[in-house]
Amino acid sequence: MVIERFVTGPIEVNTYLVYDENTKEGFIVDPGAYCPELTEKVKKEKVNIEYIILTHGHGDHIGGVEQHLMDFTDAKLVAYKDEAEMLAEPGLNLSTEVCGRPVSLSADICVNDKDTLRVGNIELTFIHTPGHSKGGMCIYTDGHLFSGDTLFRMSIGRSDFYGGDYTTLINSIKDRIYVFSDDTKIYPGHMGMTTVGDEKRGNPFV
Repeated sequence: MVIERFVTGPIEVNTYLVYDENTKEGFIVDPGAYCPELTEKVKKEKVNIEYIILTHGHGDHIGGVEQHLMDFTDAKLVAYKDEAEMLAEPGLNLSTEVCGRPVSLSADICVNDKDTLRVGNIELTFIHTPGHSKGGMCIYTDGHLFSGDTLFRMSIGRSDFYGGDYTTLINSIKDRIYVFSDDTKIYPGHMGMTTVGDEKRGNPFV
């Protein structure tokens, strides 16, 4: 499995390109803004993008969805079922403030907690982690966890936006992320990579 990070948008979101090196099937996580370098990489490596997957619906994580769907016309948009309202409403997803324009999206595939999806030989499991938003989720596959804005390196996501709740967020981290092995690699929505073990030992918020 290949994982490449591209920093996109005005709030520097980590957008991830992930693909199976053997089958060349892949997906994108959280395109915060249109990223030509990502599209160029996909074309260079001859990757077939099957899905664009959103960890949650805030404007800084969805600003590049529409343009990348034009690049990858067969790709399906995936989000957690409880995020449908935020994705559809620019007033809730804050896209006008962040992207300079309203963004309204509807997922092609709305997933539930513990649903799975296969991309080439990669099996993804979706884990509902509310608290930053109602339908926030993490994506787990074989020792790798894409945590969106639920958990950062030595920090956590905000809980003061629509649908957020601090106690719910902390419980999501403790009960849904910290249950993975300490060597699980965490790829957050902002800032640098970390591991479950490092966060359990040192995150001052949890």
